[in-house]
Amino acid sequence: MSRVLRREPLERAIHTLRRGRRPVEAVVVTLHGGPERGFRRTAAWNAAYLRLLPFGRRIRELSGDRIAIVHVRHTQTGWNGGEQTTLGQARILLADLARREPELPVGLLGHSLGGRTALAAAGHSQVTSVAALAPWVTPHDAVDHLVGRDVLVVQGNRDLICPKHKTDAFVDRLRDAGGDVDYEILAGCGHGMYRRASQWHDLAAHHLVRTLLPEG
Repeated sequence: MSRVLRREPLERAIHTLRRGRRPVEAVVVTLHGGPERGFRRTAAWNAAYLRLLPFGRRIRELSGDRIAIVHVRHTQTGWNGGEQTTLGQARILLADLARREPELPVGLLGHSLGGRTALAAAGHSQVTSVAALAPWVTPHDAVDHLVGRDVLVVQGNRDLICPKHKTDAFVDRLRDAGGDVDYEILAGCGHGMYRRASQWHDLAAHHLVRTLLPEG
């Protein structure tokens, strides 16, 4: 199991912040994008991984360091069809987190492939909130487990990799199932979240802080 996940970020994020002036009240796990199929370890300089670091900083800023951030770097980067590799890794991390900190609510923030991973992993009992950014979704993805979670989906209308019409269909299915979803469409934005970057950061951070903290 230790080969599947890097455990150090989880322990470091929680215990470092617990030594601060305020105790940790929630955890956000970030899940980066990647190829549909892939088995390589994500490097520390991987662009998809690095792109999520500003989201963590914004969440910590807004929460006053009451939310710990766990930035996951996958040891195998793809969904890989029925193997659902990144989902399996996320579930192992969530189980590990539940053993360490069973009382803390958990939010998931994912981009692209990580968005699909976050949405699929949100059935875990500690997960209460999800922010899916330019998510890769398919018509076959389950939605019923998202009912009762606070879900934010942010989509650029010029995304050519994970096009808006597929995200529209996913959001419609979730709403039809009774899900609570806030769907934000950013005009002129593509898949990388570089244009209007601060707005991407703010939308995700405000959603997670508001839904994870009692007075958020």
